[in-house]
Amino acid sequence: MSCKRSFSLVLLACAVLTVPLEAETPGTVTGTLTLNGTKYPLTHIYGRKREAWPTDAKALDAENVGELPCGIVDLIMTNTALSEATIASILQNDYHGSEKVRGVRLVIDGTGKYKYESMFLLESGVVKGFGMTQSNGEITGGRRFTGKLSLKNEEVTQVRMYDLSFDTPVKVQYTRTETENAKKVPDGSLAEEFLKMLPGEWNIERWLGLGCLTASGTLKVGERISPRAFRAVFYITTSNGDEIEEDAEISISGTKVHVEGGKIRGPENVWLRDVLDFELWENLMVGSTDTDFVVLRKNP
Repeated sequence: MSCKRSFSLVLLACAVLTVPLEAETPGTVTGTLTLNGTKYPLTHIYGRKREAWPTDAKALDAENVGELPCGIVDLIMTNTALSEATIASILQNDYHGSEKVRGVRLVIDGTGKYKYESMFLLESGVVKGFGMTQSNGEITGGRRFTGKLSLKNEEVTQVRMYDLSFDTPVKVQYTRTETENAKKVPDGSLAEEFLKMLPGEWNIERWLGLGCLTASGTLKVGERISPRAFRAVFYITTSNGDEIEEDAEISISGTKVHVEGGKIRGPENVWLRDVLDFELWENLMVGSTDTDFVVLRKNP
């Protein structure tokens, strides 16, 4: 799905929803974080798109999460590499700090309507600067985010400053809330459960991408075309009201359920062919790529 829009913060909120990313140039950041006179060169950057939380609304002066319909872009810049588990803990506000990691976290409204919020990764965790703050610079965004920013934050006993430039791709990272009360199908049982569970109709619980548009609808799985493959059709309605049908073949690929999109019927230049890999859970298929996060639930 593709569209282009621009905003006062120079953020591009609509991106291709279903196009697989070509090989992205890795993100780069240059600059320093200074804490009470001690300088920390920032050498690693991570860009993530995620759902908005109530704490984001407060940070970005929004009345509620409903005013953040395009989600949040998080840019995390640090003096050392982070694991995926550490990145996830930061995004979920469950990071408790590190003796070695120092950095800057930018929380940005995906629509560009509100200003970005700066936070600091310190020994005690993620800390928001209070007191007197001066900042300037500009961010441009889309599938990659670039910017040049500087900030000085002064509290009673703390002085925090950063001066940095960055250029990084962004990929989706959504919380898998649907699986909290479900069990993943063991790898050894995947082939058997795949044949039992797949035929029938699946609801699109969530289809979210880098842009602001979302998708709803159903997946109807029908004819079995090989010992481990079925024909299927997506019936999709975008948040802009476009009606799409997409043929697909669904098979097993290693420990994943693989969906290979085919012929598309609907308005031109709205939807492009999907290639998705899902984990199979109890009555759920949960999958993601760098640009999309999709949850399907089996109808009774």
